[in-house]
Amino acid sequence: MRIVLATLTALTLAPPAGAQESTLQGIGFAQAEEGTWHCLHHEPGEALACAREHCLEQAPDQECAPTWCYPARWSGTMTLWLSDFHTTRVLCGMPDEATLQEVLAGLCWFNKDARSCDLTLIVDPDGKELAMEGMTFPGGASETGANATGEASQTTE
Repeated sequence: MRIVLATLTALTLAPPAGAQESTLQGIGFAQAEEGTWHCLHHEPGEALACAREHCLEQAPDQECAPTWCYPARWSGTMTLWLSDFHTTRVLCGMPDEATLQEVLAGLCWFNKDARSCDLTLIVDPDGKELAMEGMTFPGGASETGANATGEASQTTE
């Protein structure tokens, strides 16, 4: 698994085939207890101000913690379920959707406190949101953590 994560990390540093760096945008996230909001823009201040504005509209009495990523490429959010609470993990700059999902699965699996993780949102390089429902990764604290492959399971409803 370490070799896989190292390979995936190396892939994220290379621009996608045919990509022109001047056309890439960054992505700003604002996180509060009520959720996570994002905006794409070439300027960090613009993206972060936009995300913060959405955060303050939806969670007016909460602190909105900023995160900036450049280039945005494929980005996503994942809920980590810990024993006493949950938290949201943001990941950005991945070269494609499959790599994004694999890296998030690895981050969950190697987190010794995570029982499981739910992939909640994917944002493609153009800013299109892909809602993810039922995509769950095993965490390091799960019963299968020691034997888990890090692969996602799809739940049916």
